[in-house]
Amino acid sequence: MSKYLKILNIIIFQSFIFGQTITGSVTDRITNGNLDGVNITIQGTSQGTSTDSEGVFTIDISGISKDQIVKFQHIGYDELSVPLDSLLTGSNIIMLQPRVLQFEAVETAGIKRKPAIEKDLPQTVAILQAEAFELRAFVDAGDLLATDQSVQIEESLSGRKTISIRGGNADDVLVLYNGFRLNRPYDNVFDLSLIDMQNIEQIEIVKGGHSVLYGPDAFSGVVNIVPKNTKDKNARFSQQFGSYSSGFWNGNVQAQLGNTFLSLSQKQGSYKRVFEDLDVENNGLLTQLTHRSMDMSNRIKGKDNKVNGNLEFNLTQDDQLFNNKRDFNKIKSQNQLFGVQYDGLLGLLGEVEIAIGNHKLQETQGLNSYTGFVSRGLDHNANKFEVRKYINLKRLEWMFGTQMEKSLLKYWDDRNLSNIKQVGLKGADLNRDQFGFATVLKIHSKGDDAGKWLTDLDVSFRYDQVKDHKENLVYRDNHDPTVDGRTFLKFGENNWDNKIFKISTIASKRSLNNTMAYWVTTGNNIKFPSLQQQISLTDLAPNDRSPYLLPEKMKSLEIGVNVVSQPSDMSSVDQLEFQGSFFRNDFVNKMRITYLLGMPVGYYENVGTADMMGFEVKMKAKTYDDALIGEVGLSKYTVSDQSAFPFKSTFKLTLNMTAKWNWITFGTRWFQEGEQIGLINVPSKGFNEIELPAFSNYDIYWTIKINMGSIKGDISYSGRNLKKNDTSLNGLMLRDTRKYFTFSAEL
Repeated sequence: MSKYLKILNIIIFQSFIFGQTITGSVTDRITNGNLDGVNITIQGTSQGTSTDSEGVFTIDISGISKDQIVKFQHIGYDELSVPLDSLLTGSNIIMLQPRVLQFEAVETAGIKRKPAIEKDLPQTVAILQAEAFELRAFVDAGDLLATDQSVQIEESLSGRKTISIRGGNADDVLVLYNGFRLNRPYDNVFDLSLIDMQNIEQIEIVKGGHSVLYGPDAFSGVVNIVPKNTKDKNARFSQQFGSYSSGFWNGNVQAQLGNTFLSLSQKQGSYKRVFEDLDVENNGLLTQLTHRSMDMSNRIKGKDNKVNGNLEFNLTQDDQLFNNKRDFNKIKSQNQLFGVQYDGLLGLLGEVEIAIGNHKLQETQGLNSYTGFVSRGLDHNANKFEVRKYINLKRLEWMFGTQMEKSLLKYWDDRNLSNIKQVGLKGADLNRDQFGFATVLKIHSKGDDAGKWLTDLDVSFRYDQVKDHKENLVYRDNHDPTVDGRTFLKFGENNWDNKIFKISTIASKRSLNNTMAYWVTTGNNIKFPSLQQQISLTDLAPNDRSPYLLPEKMKSLEIGVNVVSQPSDMSSVDQLEFQGSFFRNDFVNKMRITYLLGMPVGYYENVGTADMMGFEVKMKAKTYDDALIGEVGLSKYTVSDQSAFPFKSTFKLTLNMTAKWNWITFGTRWFQEGEQIGLINVPSKGFNEIELPAFSNYDIYWTIKINMGSIKGDISYSGRNLKKNDTSLNGLMLRDTRKYFTFSAEL
């Protein structure tokens, strides 16, 4: 049936039944092929239908309001939501965008927010919905992310909960809040326990070092925390109680006025960790934190449709106090981020993204070890600007953009360490100017005649320039420029630039109840030493190593496959998914972090070359209308120098199961992780290798929903590491059992 004949038949048919039914057709946006088996539903009703073999549909709209939303869903395509009143006129030819890689279902109460990571190169991706956090009674975002087989969460000696992806280090992962970088600007890590999940829509995880959208540094992955942009409640309050007298309270208020959405959140409380054979009340690690956020979104739509997009404001502030009562170490910090961004059509510029942000960090550190005492003060301020332009010509998609950042770190580092020569800088003002240009070109083939097969060639290029310079230098007492000047010759005086080139090819096939994708991606990346890493350079570097930090470079290769199906012969099974990938990373000038015994702040050095390769697989089944979900994941890595990836497991196996009924959710997770190896610098003995043994454990969680008229709530339990484990590091219990109860209510 020709396209024009189809349109004519639809118009004629509608003329007889107008006001009771709507008829239209659904096609592939790139190939124009007819799509059969597209599910079509009217949101909030039981009405629905699907397209036939010619891609044609007819849906009953009797008694339906014109402001209802019609959803078009197919396993191999992006979901599309269309207002019903827009379907009452015109030819109703709906075009769906094929998904080259498969993502978890992303649905919101209003305008659908597409994952920004879809605009990047193909790579392994996971999207975790905030609903999973609430249903599984997790304590913080770290617990939610730990359910993925590629993710390891480390509770560091400094009390922070950081993320590792694919066995990489915490500073190999970029953590973003709605696209704005959250990583602490001086050491490139972020504490996930600070995130308040009450106003979070989803968490997007990019695995691998192939991203170019967000700048360099993302060697092992990107985590983007996306706040909600539509109202789903008036107010919510929760209180959590847990082991060792830990606990938090959370409050969230939302308001919707026309096209403007506003959300205010606060999280406050503390959690504790313990040492072996010591009184919990007077000895242990205590972390107190307060998280505040304000998120505002405004949907802007001009009369001539030349301006049509989202304007968003995001403000977060985290206050954190870490206190090691046994070793008398204390860290107090405040991390603040403010961002404004626009995403959509903007006059003659077309589809663009424009973002302006400011990031501030203030921290004081009082650090005690067996060698003496270190007192530090850090004051960092960074201003950021970013713009991206998108051009979409069906089979050709092109993104190019630029990023600029200007930052200043004022620091004071006073030491009184025995048997260690007090050389180097006591204080300085460190300035960094960074500029980056990136472009991604996606070339889609026309596809086969049936519109089932599609092949892509994706190419990306990025150029970055970093300029550092230092001012107002104050040297330590024992510093002798004639002897020790070599170490500080280039410290804080850098002029680096680098080019990144990546290429990917992918083939995908979409059929009625099945979709498959295969891809190969390769390229290079770079990580510039952060300002804190430079001031934390190991004092006495061996003669065969550079006396200052050099940029770390990486070459990478990834081969992946993804299969998603809806088996028609298994009525109880809604969806089956398999995802597997193999990768290899080769590093030059790999930066290694080591610790002084009892000191929660690490020191850095380059260790030459290192390499890592491995594979990951995940199988997932959704059954009985998503009432029962099971998942098994496995990751296995091989590394040339495990000390370059300290305290990271090279093996992880996870089994997850969640069962949902009308008023109760129950779940469990069993996991096994391999041994972990790291280096500790022991006074007068040098570096000692520390090995943490392999282990297995399990978690159990449940949530009971309560409905009392206009007030809804739930009671949740979360049991972590319920199998007893006595593993410790320097006396600190690492895998101890923890139990939490959470009570919440919302209007």
